[in-house]
Amino acid sequence: MLKTKIISGVAVMAAFAAFIYTSEPVSAAGKKRSATFQVRIENISNPDGLSGLNGEKYPFAISPGVFYANSKKDQFFQEGKKADAALEAQAEDGNPDLLAKKLLTKVGSVFMGVFNKPVGSELAAPLLPGGAFEFSFTAEEGMRFNLITMFGQSNDLFYSSKQAIELFDDKGNPLTGDITEQFQLWDAGTEKNQAPGIGDEQAPRQKMANTGTAEQSVVGPVKDQFTYPNTKDVLRITITAR
Repeated sequence: MLKTKIISGVAVMAAFAAFIYTSEPVSAAGKKRSATFQVRIENISNPDGLSGLNGEKYPFAISPGVFYANSKKDQFFQEGKKADAALEAQAEDGNPDLLAKKLLTKVGSVFMGVFNKPVGSELAAPLLPGGAFEFSFTAEEGMRFNLITMFGQSNDLFYSSKQAIELFDDKGNPLTGDITEQFQLWDAGTEKNQAPGIGDEQAPRQKMANTGTAEQSVVGPVKDQFTYPNTKDVLRITITAR
């Protein structure tokens, strides 16, 4: 029941089946040392759900999202600045379409893609407890990596790293390991927050995408009266150089 509620509630997710920027990267060749990286995002939250403000349980879920690796200083957002339409769509509705198109217009060495199909599924869908997103890309020395995904049971919250993550160290060794601690929960500042898991203007329960009470604030770490899970308790993000 909960799984059906999440999937049907995030109505915009259906568009992802037709919108296939697959996890295969768009690339620009280079001559520096390179490596292929595999990223795995796991939903390790309690399968019984998280406790909502009303005492009921709700399933923790994250949306399809976008990743990139490039040598520029591009970011999905700027802390303290207003979110653009692309970030708003990702943070409010879990829709990576605009962000992906925005990245495709960037100049320079870049690998990017959308992750939208949980491992074992042929359809685009939110990532529910026990599931994982996986994708791979090739990057060169000097490149950095980041990803973004919506906290599905929210109005406009998302997970991302504040700064893009270096993919090679000073000696040219590629990054491998658990990078969960480099990601945190952010508030896009575009829609007024409701208690997670129960708000009627949140993606799983709203009548249609891009609706809800506007906030007109700026992007920043989540600071409200509600309680959110620690990132490390619900997500595990690992990267492996091959």
